[in-house]
Amino acid sequence: MTSKEKDWVVKVEMIQLQSENMDDDYYYQTYYHRLERKQAEEELFGGRNKQEPPKLVTPFIQKVETYDSVVRIAGSLGQVAVSTCYSPRRAIDAVHHALVEEATGSHRLRALHRIEKLFLQLLEVEEVQRKMSLALEKQQQPCCQEQKSQEVESIYQALRIRACSSQEEAEDEFLQLLCVRKGKKLLARLLPHLAREQAEKLLLTITHHLPFLMKKDVLDESLSLLYNPLNKVVAGTSFSKLIEVLQEMTRPLPDSPELPLTMALKNQFGISLLYSLLSHGERLLSCEVPLEPCPGDFETWTDTVFLVARELSQVPKAALVEPLFLPSNLLSLFCRYLDKQTIHHLEVKME
Repeated sequence: MTSKEKDWVVKVEMIQLQSENMDDDYYYQTYYHRLERKQAEEELFGGRNKQEPPKLVTPFIQKVETYDSVVRIAGSLGQVAVSTCYSPRRAIDAVHHALVEEATGSHRLRALHRIEKLFLQLLEVEEVQRKMSLALEKQQQPCCQEQKSQEVESIYQALRIRACSSQEEAEDEFLQLLCVRKGKKLLARLLPHLAREQAEKLLLTITHHLPFLMKKDVLDESLSLLYNPLNKVVAGTSFSKLIEVLQEMTRPLPDSPELPLTMALKNQFGISLLYSLLSHGERLLSCEVPLEPCPGDFETWTDTVFLVARELSQVPKAALVEPLFLPSNLLSLFCRYLDKQTIHHLEVKME
């Protein structure tokens, strides 16, 4: 300790010893009360002459009745803390800070609480799945499968997945889960256990709210946790469902001049999901399996390909992020609809 720090500690102790309050320094007060009684008894029986009991000489320090924990200096950045020997930590306004945190972080705290509860249920699902994989008797599997389906349905209902307006996004319980890294991990582990209809609805909802989720993921950058499980969902979608998902990326936003598609090209998860959707569409068109499209699906698909090509050409290469995975059939997709010069330009952009 430096001499200044030692003087500070001594001053604190001196102020405590100066008080008559037992709470300030119990052992000091008790010791001298006992010593005074002992001397009084000796004087009473004539054992010694009357004398003043020895006391520790302490400097008199004026105690401050009012205390301003913070000094405010005009034009300064932040606040200058004041620390005294009376209350060295009071300069930290912890109570006010806690109230502000409670007001601003209440949604996050509720989301974390829900995530913990859902994770416990998910662990039970994974345990049942493990037992099913180890079960030698086929008679046990239907029972385990039913138990697993019930648990998964319970988790899915608890997620409360729905498409809401942009004004409701900040309050939506499902989107609040996706604003937390652990919530994304929960969803990534849950997706393989969902039925196809449930997984496709989840994919559609995430795509619908992709601009909001990308905005909330700027610092954390954990949306990529969802790419692999969602990529598997995309690989199992029909052509009509694929068109429905792509339409969510091309719809105009009420409060932004940019399309979700344009925003996605500047975000790693967004561009990866877009490329996955386009690649799956190219695979469906290349195979000989009947697509069974809805009326207008082919026209919508063609418009989407042209729109993607246009936005790719206009976005500066410096703003275009590298995807998590670049499908090999994207260029063959563009070759179906675009001229060679445009294809070469896109190839340079996507390198």
